[in-house]
Amino acid sequence: MTSGRTDIPPQAITPRSVAPDSRAGASFDPVTAGRRLLHESRIAALSTLDPGGFPYGIMTNVMPDADGSPVFLAARIALHARNLAQDNRASLCWAALEGADALTGPRMTLSGLAQPVDAGAQEALRHRYLARFPKARLYLQLPDALFFRLQITAVNIGGGPARNAGAVTFAQLGHHGAGRLLGADEAQLLQKLNRDPALIAGLVANTLRLRKGAAQTAWQRRRWTMVALDPDGFDLACSSRILRGEFAQPVSEPEGYGAALKLLLSGHNG
Repeated sequence: MTSGRTDIPPQAITPRSVAPDSRAGASFDPVTAGRRLLHESRIAALSTLDPGGFPYGIMTNVMPDADGSPVFLAARIALHARNLAQDNRASLCWAALEGADALTGPRMTLSGLAQPVDAGAQEALRHRYLARFPKARLYLQLPDALFFRLQITAVNIGGGPARNAGAVTFAQLGHHGAGRLLGADEAQLLQKLNRDPALIAGLVANTLRLRKGAAQTAWQRRRWTMVALDPDGFDLACSSRILRGEFAQPVSEPEGYGAALKLLLSGHNG
């Protein structure tokens, strides 16, 4: 299977001549909205290029890697995987679909080059993927299943009516610092943290208190597990829901995750 293009296009999302007036929109934090879409949405629309020149779109499971890069699983025989083998330009689109109208909430498109993940990183991604999508075990057993990571070249975020898109780069959405990433050790640390139900319940409550209008009691009664950690925060899952929590300060070393979580709770309660 070829990896398609390796050069980065200068502009994956072409600017138009008319830009929205930033003074006309309501207050909108595109970085926060983009981070939440990236971490809390389990499904995105993936578009690849058909050999005939038309875009080919499908819905797929997607998750952020530890550095924030979107990762998705595909079978090599699938049409979108075969498209990527010929031309690996692609885009992923997320939307906040809690309401009935996708146009009234945040939306985000990330465009770039989809690269097959190296064999050495497949196992760590497998643990992270199963934590978020436990029913995907069957797909992971397919002999031609392969993880792809989208190397981001362009970002576009909109916030719905009266909320203008912000000029955001992926450097603002992603997580950086190789020394702070857990890699293969993430699964063991998550297993340890999830054995402390009081900690998990406290993190759910703490995160929801920071969300205006969040229905705390309904969410807190459910069983949550932590499914991902990165230098800037953590992801909690309950059934099909994902909840993103942020650290007060980025974690500087892999050994600092436990302390950062406890500090978050003690800081809120104190």
